Amino acid sequence: MPPPYDVCIAPLRFESLTKSLIHSIKFHQQADYIRPLIELLSRKLIEHYQHIEDWPTQLIFVPSHPKRIKERGFCQTQLMASELYKILRQKLGNRTPSFVKQSVIKKTINTQAQHTLSRKQRLENHKGVYQVEGIMDSHIALFDDVMTSGNTLETCTKQLKKAGATQVDIWVIARTPDKTG
Repeated sequence: MPPPYDVCIAPLRFESLTKSLIHSIKFHQQADYIRPLIELLSRKLIEHYQHIEDWPTQLIFVPSHPKRIKERGFCQTQLMASELYKILRQKLGNRTPSFVKQSVIKKTINTQAQHTLSRKQRLENHKGVYQVEGIMDSHIALFDDVMTSGNTLETCTKQLKKAGATQVDIWVIARTPDKTG
């Protein structure tokens, strides 16, 4: 069965240095690593969309639960999406998707951290966890830092489409390498 999202753009594999940098951002407040990673993503996005007039019109990020944000002191996906918006704005001007610092997606249940779970547990970890609240465009870019099993992004995409989005493009910095190939 194909995924519910329409496009997935991920310039890096979630391993070695990339994994270290993202973990440093998330768990050790090393925000200096955000810009180089987001710069790589922005280049990949521009390369992908350069011959397509249909850029998403709104950038939304997958948020952390408020309790996790309080523990860390920040929401890394919000910081990263904000940086991505700034970089795209410099490069694209008016074609840049709109960005609001409060995501229309809300994480309503504080689940165990995905990186601590097995693939099977991650697949079951998102039932009823995300809700969409607010106004959104029909063509959305949904940002997350990493795609592992894909379950978080698929769950959020389904919620966005249920709420009226017609196209959801996934933008992530890195994806976990396919274990089957």
